[in-house]
Amino acid sequence: MMEGASKIAQRLRDSGRLDGIMCLGGSRGTAIGTAAMRALPFGIPKVMVSTIASGDMRPYIGTKDITFVHSVTDIVGLNRMTKRLLACAAGAVMGAVAADPGPEVSYKPLIAMSSMGGINRAVFSAQKILEDKGFEVVAFHTVGTGGHALEDAVQQGLINGVLDLVTHEVMDHLYGGYCDAGPARLEAAGKKGIPQVIVPGCLDFIVFSPPEKIPESLRGRKVHRHTPEVAIVRANKDEMASVGKTIAEKLNRALGPIVVVIPNQGFSPANRQGKPLYDPEADSAFVEVLRQNLKPSIRIVELDAHINDELFAKRAVDLLCELMQKKA
Repeated sequence: MMEGASKIAQRLRDSGRLDGIMCLGGSRGTAIGTAAMRALPFGIPKVMVSTIASGDMRPYIGTKDITFVHSVTDIVGLNRMTKRLLACAAGAVMGAVAADPGPEVSYKPLIAMSSMGGINRAVFSAQKILEDKGFEVVAFHTVGTGGHALEDAVQQGLINGVLDLVTHEVMDHLYGGYCDAGPARLEAAGKKGIPQVIVPGCLDFIVFSPPEKIPESLRGRKVHRHTPEVAIVRANKDEMASVGKTIAEKLNRALGPIVVVIPNQGFSPANRQGKPLYDPEADSAFVEVLRQNLKPSIRIVELDAHINDELFAKRAVDLLCELMQKKA
């Protein structure tokens, strides 16, 4: 039923008879409905009314723009509560269809940039510089699904260049962290051959949510509470070396131009002299192993700056622009 619903939704969309999609159900209805929604492109309004919407919806959403409405009650006939809820949900999808301006046409090259709240200074600086240079920038929040969505966008041919400021999802994939974007992170741009600048942003920690999920073996590590529900654990020297080798292997397979930029004064907000996750020895282990394993054609640029310094953002953007010009 999931496969059939997906095909029907695609067929309706291709024939111009689908402007929005809505579904209601429990666990099976949510699985079937969201499968059809995931088959549709970004921008098509998608509303899922679900009895399980208060749980972890990542397997149902994937990388798509699906809106969930928690039904609160079970859907067993109509009553004063379900009537009101369903009317509001129907209004949500109708309102979204009415408000949809349709695809926007732009001839500016599109840059995919990975981001995270802790390095917003670098993100905002890089975005402004890129936009001033005539690029359009789309940012992906690297919480697992964000990195996956970035890879999907590149794979679909939507992206002209990548400024990968935050690559910590690779660390979380290797060591069971919350922000796991899957085994293919850092690979799509290489396969497509598009220019990319890679930065070890926030690569120095493993994310756990809730904090109670920190394994017993890591409880003695330096821990920084990002929010009450998110704890980040400092990666040690061995883990940093391991992720350096993994990233080198991924980048070595790339068909396009790459520059790796290293902020030697710290990879994340809490990784700076005097801050709780500062560990220059572990960071150096990453750089050393990366340098040993990267093929000679991939350039490494080390800057005496922290990742949040404006100097760092400007240099990373300048290097990406150089690659884009050479590729053109």
